[in-house]
Amino acid sequence: MKHKSLAQETCPISRGLNVIGEWWTLLIVREAFYGVTKFADFQSKLGIAKNILAARLKQLVKDGILQLDNKGGKRSQYVLTEKGRDLIYVLLAISQWASKWLFTSGRPSLHTVDKQDLLEIAPLEVRSRNGRILGSNDIEFLHEDKRSSKNQSTD
Repeated sequence: MKHKSLAQETCPISRGLNVIGEWWTLLIVREAFYGVTKFADFQSKLGIAKNILAARLKQLVKDGILQLDNKGGKRSQYVLTEKGRDLIYVLLAISQWASKWLFTSGRPSLHTVDKQDLLEIAPLEVRSRNGRILGSNDIEFLHEDKRSSKNQSTD
């Protein structure tokens, strides 16, 4: 089923999901973080159909998440771009959320650790501009038009 494109939306969540919203996409990115670079290795690790994998890899290259690297005549390798590497924060947020809410009877098999000392990474925190740690009840999504009117009413 073809989804409606969200590429022209003004909401950053919509536009982000337009690029990474297909669930195979983030699993491919996860495998790239594990060091997988070859089509056959992505296919065997994920158990994904070749036609779906080919389409997803092509789109990830088009979107600038992966780049195709043909070093010295070797088979093509897919490597994360800087834009793709920045998705580590998305994967980390999903991993920490799922570890907290979806593993109620046991621990998940994936652990995120600091490469330097191999200690588990602390939970992600969102901070205000002044450094205050924010909880989910402290955050509001405002459309630009509502933000402008809200700022005018507090002046």
